[in-house]
Amino acid sequence: MCTIAWCREQADLPSVCRTKSTKRVDTRNHFIRRIFYGGLLLGASCLTGRFWLGSLWYYQTAESAPDVDRCTAGVQLEAGVGDAKWIDNTHVLVGLDTGGIAVWNLEDDFRTFVLSHAAVGHDGVVTSVSVTCDKTKAASSSHDRCIKLWDLSNTVQFYTTQAHSDIVYSIDCHPNESDLFVSCSQDGRILVWDRRKVKPASILNKSPLQYTPTCVKWRPDNPYKLAVGSESGQIVVLDTRAGVDNSYLNIAPHKRLVNNLQFCPNKPSLLASVSEDCKVVVCTTENETMKVIYSNTTHRDFVRGLTWSTESQLYTCAWDSRILLHDITKQTATFMGESSSCKLEVNGDIADHPVENGSGDVGTDVDKSKLDQCKLSYSQAVKSQPEMSAEG
Repeated sequence: MCTIAWCREQADLPSVCRTKSTKRVDTRNHFIRRIFYGGLLLGASCLTGRFWLGSLWYYQTAESAPDVDRCTAGVQLEAGVGDAKWIDNTHVLVGLDTGGIAVWNLEDDFRTFVLSHAAVGHDGVVTSVSVTCDKTKAASSSHDRCIKLWDLSNTVQFYTTQAHSDIVYSIDCHPNESDLFVSCSQDGRILVWDRRKVKPASILNKSPLQYTPTCVKWRPDNPYKLAVGSESGQIVVLDTRAGVDNSYLNIAPHKRLVNNLQFCPNKPSLLASVSEDCKVVVCTTENETMKVIYSNTTHRDFVRGLTWSTESQLYTCAWDSRILLHDITKQTATFMGESSSCKLEVNGDIADHPVENGSGDVGTDVDKSKLDQCKLSYSQAVKSQPEMSAEG
């Protein structure tokens, strides 16, 4: 796997790389991850000619993203990126669309990406990666219907299985048990895995989920509960114990496929979700009910990644090349790295709600030039093309 690594201090290069003329990262933002002291990791892909390239970007301060001139370190890959997880403060695990995984290390005071280990194990795109609670192993899922476990010290594959009969969309390791993980697939099944058993996989009753599950996430403060998003926009919180009623934690805040779910680490009763309907939603699961407390439609293309900052703030990234900071308490959304204002949807209502711009100012006046940049993207406008007779 060939790469181009760069940092702003390299004297023999311009601000990022000779081949980069844009001021933003690649056009398809796939994931965003926050490290505990405030830094942001952004993964993106871009179709250039006949090649689908990927890149990793690290920002020491979150406010700098996604401006490439203000990035602390970056690396360009000759493969698209699908998912990534922090292993520790400096190491990050990346899943690639070549079927491989790679461990990158941030060195030189977080200013240089260095490849530690890499391996190819899947025969299809890696859709999801997850790190075990002891930080020594990782799990990956793929289009090849396989789930693989890796030793992170050398990226050697030590376990593989093909229990699903179709694309495995998502995998998530248990927050407390290193031998437990959960997966979901296009075959419609949710499997809970326990490698200590002779038959490690068990099918989880997904009722009241009605359609194909697309993402799964364990709740960090409860060893038995996990959240599941579906292709219809429905979200449920399931209990993995047999005989437990799961009907009460069920909501449908989205109209299209749910791409990602994240419980708030500081307040696990809060669950954030992003979807292909360009919406960001935060639900509360307190008092054994699910209720939407925040909803935003500022993004203009598929929203792919999200990460929590505090119990009242989270970041999201989308295929519109933008990163948003959402404040649940203030009910505002801020474009990172630029000045912009857009109307905010709160619990389904469009209103002239104050939205912060990149400089931190708040106002209700909408900049018309910025609104011109917020017109429908391809993923939204494709349905209106005259040659299309069916909704995509």
